[in-house]
Amino acid sequence: MLGAILLILIGSADLARVGITSRFVRGITIAALWAVVVILAMGGLGIAPWWIAIALILAAAWLVTTTSSIDSRTAPGILPAVGVIVALLAFLIWDRTALAMDGFIVEWHEGAVSSVIQSLPLPSIALAVGVVLFAIESSNIIVRAALRPTTSTTIPVVVPSAQSSWWRRAPSSTTAVADLKGGRLIGPVERLLIVALTLAGALPIVAGLIAAKGIVRYPEISNDGAGGSKAEYFLVGSLVSWAIAVAAAGLIWISVAG
Repeated sequence: MLGAILLILIGSADLARVGITSRFVRGITIAALWAVVVILAMGGLGIAPWWIAIALILAAAWLVTTTSSIDSRTAPGILPAVGVIVALLAFLIWDRTALAMDGFIVEWHEGAVSSVIQSLPLPSIALAVGVVLFAIESSNIIVRAALRPTTSTTIPVVVPSAQSSWWRRAPSSTTAVADLKGGRLIGPVERLLIVALTLAGALPIVAGLIAAKGIVRYPEISNDGAGGSKAEYFLVGSLVSWAIAVAAAGLIWISVAG
């Protein structure tokens, strides 16, 4: 359950960061969202405050070491993502809070009208909510951290002089890596589809989805030139995004299987 709480805290905060421009309003919004999560975890699930404090500290560390800005990149790179993975694995192995849950959310789950909801473990439902929130914007942050930042570099080009037998160097500004348009929207939709299809066992459709993305991006990649930077950008970004989606689906499957 602590892993689900951590993902919910991070995912909700990142959505607030990307959707609100004012730093003050953003801080108030994140604090309010986290207060709601803490109240639901303590009153609705009966989780002890010190366990929730661990998730809050980890989520705060994520906010400090990452950024939601497309144009900037923090020094830690993908280390915050590695930290989240380690924390989730640790919670998966040692977390026993789900064994003694008690509260109004537990009562709602036990008396749910839908038999499907009753048949699913409550920690798995909470984890699915966390995965959805994390896949929307937090995963975009991880993908951007794995990519080289977009920068303009000056490359010296040798050109012959018409007035002299000497060669001179003329600086030429070129863009090292260009953003592929729509990635901020396509990425979350793609990840959520892969998670849902993987859990449903529709692996051929997942393969078709991956192939379709490559076909759609082929004209841009084929015109990339000798440098191949856009092709590398596409491959690294896509592989990281797909890895996040598959890992999220595996995490939910393990939670349901017990």
